Amino acid sequence: MKLSIITVNYKSWGHLEAALSALQSDLPTDWEIIVVDNESNPAEFDAFAARFPWATFIANPDNSGFGHGCNIGVAKAIGEQLLFMNPDVVATSADIQKLLQIKEQHDVGIIAPRQVSATGKAQKVFDDFPSLLNQSKTLKALLRFVHPARFRDPRAEYSELTTCDWVTGSVLLIEHADFDAIGGWSEDYWMYVEDADLCRKAHDCGMSIAYAPEVEVIHAHGGSSRLNVVVKSMTKLEVIISKHVYTRHHTRGLERWLTHTLIILLRLPMLVVAGILDLITLRQIPTLRVRSRMLVGLLRYYGGVVRTGSWLSPRALANQPAAE
Repeated sequence: MKLSIITVNYKSWGHLEAALSALQSDLPTDWEIIVVDNESNPAEFDAFAARFPWATFIANPDNSGFGHGCNIGVAKAIGEQLLFMNPDVVATSADIQKLLQIKEQHDVGIIAPRQVSATGKAQKVFDDFPSLLNQSKTLKALLRFVHPARFRDPRAEYSELTTCDWVTGSVLLIEHADFDAIGGWSEDYWMYVEDADLCRKAHDCGMSIAYAPEVEVIHAHGGSSRLNVVVKSMTKLEVIISKHVYTRHHTRGLERWLTHTLIILLRLPMLVVAGILDLITLRQIPTLRVRSRMLVGLLRYYGGVVRTGSWLSPRALANQPAAE
């Protein structure tokens, strides 16, 4: 088997149908598709899986995180290459074949294509590794102004293969053997930043990471993470928590302490203000409701950090009772 395409789905059946339909007509015989459905509803799952018998479907009763879902898929995968692809991404077999060719031609460890919205708007695909100096947009902009060759602008237009620190996990291609060598996806994250973590481990093992603008796919960004106020607040909260998890894993000493502190100072005061405004406006503004829920969740998280000494996401598999 040449390639295993692994998709982690969470209540995104409409997007997933479009993604599978785009590949159905000309999927090479030496490719396989594995769909891991988080927090599966048996009736929905069985009905959908029956419509695509040529794909492998795995029901996961829990929503224990993107990385854990991906690892479940990999455990069933037999392809030489692994392509992790979100259910809200539409790519043709030709797109994927071209990405495989570029990866092989340039001997790249991890590679991702250009991603655009349904209207053609380009999306951010790569970035620098998170650090003390780039926790805010202002600091990032300053670094790119001072040293543009080192700190590339991910929003700029690129016409050829571009090396970078990390690429998004929404569409990410890696050799199966390399994936195993770096230990796979970390399950300490529930959602977000685990792609930077994966690339950081690959980088530390001497592998290269690259962005391939020659290949373009459509990505309906947020197809699973923007369903409603509750889901949106939960996923946005996990962005902050995952930054702390990454800091815990990849920094040491004073840098670690300063980075944790900076993350708190950059985000907590703004959420407090939003929470107050949410009360004043009687919770009638969805954006404020999202931020108010994030504030409550973040305070609970920081309370847990003080009690347990762990920065892991409470929703991550590694921090659930069944994993102990």
